Amino acid sequence: MKRDHRCVLVLSALLVCLAFADNASAQRRRELRQPHAGSSAIGADIGVFVPSDERLEPAPPASGYYEYYFTPRISIRPEIGWADPGFDRSTVSLRQLPVRVGLNYNWEGGRWHPFVGGGVGAYLLQVKDAGRPFGGAETRPGFSAGGGIEYFLNGHVSLKGEGRIHSVEKLSNGDDPSGVGLMFGVKRYF
Repeated sequence: MKRDHRCVLVLSALLVCLAFADNASAQRRRELRQPHAGSSAIGADIGVFVPSDERLEPAPPASGYYEYYFTPRISIRPEIGWADPGFDRSTVSLRQLPVRVGLNYNWEGGRWHPFVGGGVGAYLLQVKDAGRPFGGAETRPGFSAGGGIEYFLNGHVSLKGEGRIHSVEKLSNGDDPSGVGLMFGVKRYF
């Protein structure tokens, strides 16, 4: 009987140690899971920008950003972008260089993280003819709102897709730089 009793005690102690070890390991995995409070990321997106102004044609935009997570769910994202939609198949275009900052909220979903967000920005706008500036450049305030989904390839890299509505004050000549952007990109956490 004493031998059986010792085996039960040893097995019980082993199970308790394994439970604590697994709990500590799970805690470390939670701490390393992205995003977490204090984590950061950089990313780049490309896609299509569909202007609200019917005279402007869709154009391929690009953007780069930095994202900081206050909590695992809430982040701030400053970004800079570029788009150059043309006017009705002519040589005239409206170059846009938005400088934005926004807040995002994401939901934990394992590898999948849906998110929503909104922000404000300054949109640097320049009408161009055959690639050369035409007239004076203007800076207009604007805001954006939208959402998307992020898919984690591993603990530090994700793929991202999002759609955003951009509402920007019209230019002095009446041109409307507002529109919808559909973006796809990659993001690296550190």
